[in-house]
Amino acid sequence: MHSSAIIDSKAQIGVNVKIDAYSVIGPDVKIGDDCHIMSHTIIQHTQLGKGCLVYPQASLGLEPQHFKYKGEKTQLVVGENCIFREGVTVHRGTLLDKGVTKIGNKGYFMALSHIAHDCSIGDNVILANAAQLAGHTNIGNNVFVSTMVGIHQFVRIGTGALISGGAMVPMDIAPFCIAQGDRATLRGLNVIGMRRSGINRDSISKIKKAYHAVFMSGLKLDEALNDPALNINDDNVSLFKEFLSVPHRGFVRPENKSNVLQEEPVG
Repeated sequence: MHSSAIIDSKAQIGVNVKIDAYSVIGPDVKIGDDCHIMSHTIIQHTQLGKGCLVYPQASLGLEPQHFKYKGEKTQLVVGENCIFREGVTVHRGTLLDKGVTKIGNKGYFMALSHIAHDCSIGDNVILANAAQLAGHTNIGNNVFVSTMVGIHQFVRIGTGALISGGAMVPMDIAPFCIAQGDRATLRGLNVIGMRRSGINRDSISKIKKAYHAVFMSGLKLDEALNDPALNINDDNVSLFKEFLSVPHRGFVRPENKSNVLQEEPVG
């Protein structure tokens, strides 16, 4: 611990933790083993899993930017082996939701990205530089959010989705899809991402058929959900169907049929 770091006596610091100069660690903070907190960071009301790396000027667990927040005891919970680069801001939750902002394992949050109050972030999520998540955003596992993306409050982003740079996202994005533009439209499936996450070719082919039934067939959503392509024994297709079966903000869709599946053919 650097002599200039300010660490509250109630903070719980794990084994082999390094805290650099001029960092401020407040009460109700628990830092797991093998973390490195670099200089000029602020951490409040946060549980940080082991092996996390926090770069200079990042702030974790500060008060939510919400007019109805009146100092209630809420928190930020972060999993293991996450990286927060320079200037990242992550706010703790509010009692308007569950009181917790939650981040899974192995997240990488690049410089100046922002995660607002009450967000829920899965494992292996990447936010590129200056990506911005509004309050109550829910992001699944293995999602890539590119630079300068803005995501509206309460939006859900499905597992394995990819959002292209500069996109403005006002509605939910289904699992495994690519979204692009202001306002975002679907541009096909994230086949490369699916391969990297270990999904086999047969399952990818089945996901493509499910995508076509929902977004390219002209069927209404309730009709598409009953299509044989969405009612097969495949875990990833089931995940795709389950996401679409939950009424929410509506879904980002292709702008027109010329946007069909702009990725390599499968099978």
